[in-house]
Order: sequence, then structure tokens, then C-alpha cells
Amino acid sequence: MKNPNPPPPKPPAAMAPRKSLWGPPPAAGEKGASTSVRTTTPTPSSDSSRHPGRPAPGPIARNAASPAAAFRPPQPQLPVDTPQPPPYGFHNLDRRTIRFADGTVRTYFALPPDYPFEPIPLPPLPHLSRAGPDVWPPPQLAPHETKRKHLSDSDEGLHRYPKQPRFEPLHQPPQLPPHAAVDRHELRKAFLKYAKMLNESVAQRRSYLEGGRVPCLACGRSSKDFADVHGLVMHAYNPPNTDSSVDHLGLHKALCVLMGWDYTKVPENSKAYQSLLPDLVQASREDLIIWPPTVIIHNTATGRKKDGRCEGLGNKEMDKKVSELGFAGGKSKSLYGKEGHLGLTLIKFANSPTGLKEAERFAEFLERQDHGHNRTGEKRRVLYGYLAISSDLDELDSDSRKRASLKSRRELDPSD
Repeated sequence: MKNPNPPPPKPPAAMAPRKSLWGPPPAAGEKGASTSVRTTTPTPSSDSSRHPGRPAPGPIARNAASPAAAFRPPQPQLPVDTPQPPPYGFHNLDRRTIRFADGTVRTYFALPPDYPFEPIPLPPLPHLSRAGPDVWPPPQLAPHETKRKHLSDSDEGLHRYPKQPRFEPLHQPPQLPPHAAVDRHELRKAFLKYAKMLNESVAQRRSYLEGGRVPCLACGRSSKDFADVHGLVMHAYNPPNTDSSVDHLGLHKALCVLMGWDYTKVPENSKAYQSLLPDLVQASREDLIIWPPTVIIHNTATGRKKDGRCEGLGNKEMDKKVSELGFAGGKSKSLYGKEGHLGLTLIKFANSPTGLKEAERFAEFLERQDHGHNRTGEKRRVLYGYLAISSDLDELDSDSRKRASLKSRRELDPSD
């Protein structure tokens, strides 16, 4: 049965206001208020023994007693009197501008002109002694030594250990370079032979001096095998076989004398051997004289005949004139062509050292005649002449050119 007098309803309990996630913190004394201001307190785990709390962050200090400390390199201690290096950084640079041709301006940075650089002293250069003109042929190098060297490679006065040591077999004696076994007498004869072949005609001499494709006179290889005279010189200095070493080395020196190059240096791709002073070039060319000693005299023509042919002094007239000038031992030969007398006369002396001295004395006398020019105005014949060298072979007649040979003044050997 329902109670007619139910108890009065209880007043509703005051509900605590819900905290806003974005609202201000509750006031002090209220439930949920915090006693610290913006301090995060780690919440301890239910089992602190199994899950200890994270320690507060602090400065990390190196443990000197740790095992890794034994492997740390010791910190260098600068001495007290060591001067500090000069400051160098971006603040040392100057801002500069440059204007281009199109009107644009660009900015760049560079060191100031008066920046105190400290120059590093360079090591003294080694003394290089140049080989004399008679040191020939130059020592032959191995193939790997003729290549261009790096700056770090060894040079005179600088030592560098090889990357891989070279070991020679004990049962083989040390071998000499191929040039060391060449007969010097035969080598000189080969040089004089090829020097004459190069100068016998103007066309042949010009073909080599112009630097085009030329053949090898020693082995007969075609000019297609050599791009220029440098390639032929490299071939002649490194002959294909030992049987032709004498001929190829003789051709090597003859080519260098003709081109004005240094035959005492090893030819290589850098072409340093092609640099020679003009005085040495002239001395090398004038050293090769025509043998027997011959003096070429100009201005021996006297006029023209009625038929238009030239006439000049004959052999007997020239012998008499040379004798009147005080020179003996010479034999004259006047040169003739299609038009008659060529105005040239050859004076051949004895093929001996005495004949060479007489020819040189006669040539010096003629060279003082100012190339045949008569500056006094007097109508008289002035002869002009000079001692014939290898480049004068084309001025000789065919018979004299065929019978003549070349000799070196420094290495004169009349028995050759």
C-alpha cells in the first residue's frame, strides 16, 4: 500500500563547476587548485621500484673515469708564448663592385690590397749545368722516363720514394743503353752523310724546314708515317732495331742541326729540345764545311758577248788574281750555265788542315770587302767571297757537289 505521507525530497546537491580546458586555473583553496605556478610535476607510477621517475635535466658532465675516456685524444696545450694566429674571416674582405658591358653591376668580396700576407720561402733551385755541344748522343731514357712528370715526381736535387720498388733479376747483368754501344767514329760518318743529303738541293731542304710530312732517309719509311719533323726526330732517336741505330742517330743530329734544335737534349713530347739560342744555331750550322775546303767568290762576271751570253774571269785569270792577293794553294773553277758565265768561281784548297787554314784566311780577307760594294767610286772590280758550308751545296756545280763531302771543324778528321 502506498505511503500517503512520502518524505520531502532532498535538495539537489550543488554541482561543482566544470573546468574549462581553456579557462583560468581554479582559485587557491578550491578543489583541484595547484600550489605551484606553471610547474610540471611528474606523476609517480604505482610501483616506483619498477618504474623509477625520470631525473630532472641538468648539465651533462663527462665521466673521466669511464672506459671511453681512455680512447679520447689528449687535448693539446698551447704554450704560453705561442703567438695567436692573425684573425681571418669574412670581416677581412672588402666589398667591391664591377660593372659589365651590358650595364649590370655585380658585387663581390676580395681581400684588401694591403693584406699582410706572409710569403712562404721557396727551396733553392738545383744547379742545372747545360751539356756542351759535343755531348752527343744524349743518354737514352727508358720509355716511362720520357713521359711528362708530375710536380710531385723526383727531379734534380729532390728525392721521392718510388711507389713500387723495381727488382732486377739477379742472373742478368745490368744492360747499357743502346746508344752507349754505338761506335763514335761510325756515328760521326753517318751524321755527315745525312747532313749532306739534307742540303744537296734547295727543294729538299725547304721540305724539312717547312715542317710538313717528310720521309725517313735512314730506313726509307714513307712521309705518311710522320706528321712532322718532330715525329721523325723521335723516330730517329728511338730506332726500331739495333742494326740501324748508327744511321738513325746520325739522321737525328743532322735534322737537329738543320732545324736549329739542340741535339744534346733528349727529344720528347714537350719539345724542350727545340729551344736553342740563335748564336748556337749559327755556330752549329757553320761548323759543317764543304770538303775539300772551298771558297765561293762572287762578282767574277765581266759583261756580255754580242750573242747575249755572259762572260767572266776564267780559271787561269782567277788563279793569277788569287796569287796576286797573296794566297797560294788554291785551284779555281768558274761556273757556267745556259746563259754563260754565272759570275761565280770556286777556289778549292788542299784537303788537309793546312789547306783549311789557308781557305779560312782567304775567306776572312774577302768578307772584309763589304760584299763587293765599291764605296770609293773608283771603277775597279771588288771580289766578295766566303767559306762554303753545308747550306751552300746547291751553289756548286753537279760534278763538284757529287765529289764533295762535309766535315766538322771541331771534330776534323781528314782520314774520313
